[in-house]
Amino acid sequence: MITKLLISLLTIALFFTACEKKEETSTKVNTKTEKQSEQKTTANILTLTDTEGKTYKLKATENGITFEGLENQVVLLDFFATWCPPCRAEMPHLVNLQKKYNGKVQILSVLMEEDKDNQDVISFAKEYALNFPILNSKENFLLSQALGGIRSLPTLVMYDKNGNYFQHYVGAAPEEMIESDIKKALAK
Repeated sequence: MITKLLISLLTIALFFTACEKKEETSTKVNTKTEKQSEQKTTANILTLTDTEGKTYKLKATENGITFEGLENQVVLLDFFATWCPPCRAEMPHLVNLQKKYNGKVQILSVLMEEDKDNQDVISFAKEYALNFPILNSKENFLLSQALGGIRSLPTLVMYDKNGNYFQHYVGAAPEEMIESDIKKALAK
């Protein structure tokens, strides 16, 4: 009985907590990265690359971000790290939502680990049967800074079909809560 109670309490604590991102990861941008970013950032456009080499162009707008090629879709940015327990716990829920709303919603996981090898990230994606891209580029940190600095992981940021900011979640969010907001964003 006590064991079940402890497991229940730990599970609840896991879902309502977040991993604190290492300070060195969130603030470290060297001169080389800044120069590369200047080349890739033109007129408020940021180009991010996933583990398969596909690029995603994001353009800052007055009310949010537009995602080239993802027009008329709700976009959910999932800032995470492979070492983060709440991030790992949230992955199956994101997989379910991507499957359920495929074509209407696009989840983009934004890896917040520096110099992580793509093969390690691909192994992580296979382990969790991820059905959405993982962005693994130095520009991920610029996106984080542009959004005010992501300080806790996981952090989810949702944009409606028009690229307008809609909602965000700090820490692991219940699937039902995210789905409710997806429905609202789709109806907008």
